[in-house]
Amino acid sequence: MGNPTKTLNVAMIGYGLMGRAHSNAFIQSSHFFDLSYKLNLKVICGRNESELEAMANQCPAIALAKQLIDEGRIGDPYHYRAVYLQSWGSDPHSPDAWRFRKAHAGSGVMGDLLSHSLDLAVLLNGAITSVTGLTKTFIPKCEVDDAVVALARFANGSIGTFEATRFATGCRNRNYFEIHGSKGAIRFDLEDLNRLQVFDRDDATHIQGSHNVLVTGPGHPYTERFWPPGHIIGYEHTFIATLVDFLDCLAHDKPFHANFGDAVEIQKLLEAVDHSCASGTWVAPN
Repeated sequence: MGNPTKTLNVAMIGYGLMGRAHSNAFIQSSHFFDLSYKLNLKVICGRNESELEAMANQCPAIALAKQLIDEGRIGDPYHYRAVYLQSWGSDPHSPDAWRFRKAHAGSGVMGDLLSHSLDLAVLLNGAITSVTGLTKTFIPKCEVDDAVVALARFANGSIGTFEATRFATGCRNRNYFEIHGSKGAIRFDLEDLNRLQVFDRDDATHIQGSHNVLVTGPGHPYTERFWPPGHIIGYEHTFIATLVDFLDCLAHDKPFHANFGDAVEIQKLLEAVDHSCASGTWVAPN
């Protein structure tokens, strides 16, 4: 491994699940990658001081999907479908019950889950030009939406469907997408994050079917930095790869995505869905 000469001070907001995932990446990244910086975990911010102190003391398949799409392997895109399904919404005593309160969460499943699906869709299939949506709150006293369904028009001419809910009984964390084009199709499910389903229309008719690609190398993004081919990676490794991409862009003065500008565009899409739910019409983000 290299010996970085520059120190980068790190400040992190939040100490919950995502805080642990990101802080683990800060600590582990140099074990797998040559870094341009020595990371100094300097500041962590949160709402609860005692929990904050406790915390302070403590995905390659999608990258391949984007590569295949950018190479034109699926041809002209026709359909993009995405669901983000969880089932904990019916439990009023869940540790995540703060997400039901508008003052703390801002919005419900729309901001919590749909935002991830929209962000990934824009990355893989390009800009969304207009949306229409429907929300539902199943628990009467809940202050935010429990489920959302949205339709989308993409700038490339394809259409999209999105569903996000906390009431998908039997689904723990199904973050799933599929994209269909004139030459092929790609499917991915976060609950099986080492695998990518790829259909190639150029295959001979009698053997056509989805290829179950185990994205652990050789030749797959990031994998040469972790384990030998066939040895699966875990959820935490995806955060390490993302962090290293960011540090590399920072060191070479290159743009990094997703950035704050990207987040603003996704927020515009969420607001457009929200306005559509209220008006019952198609809405363009602005």
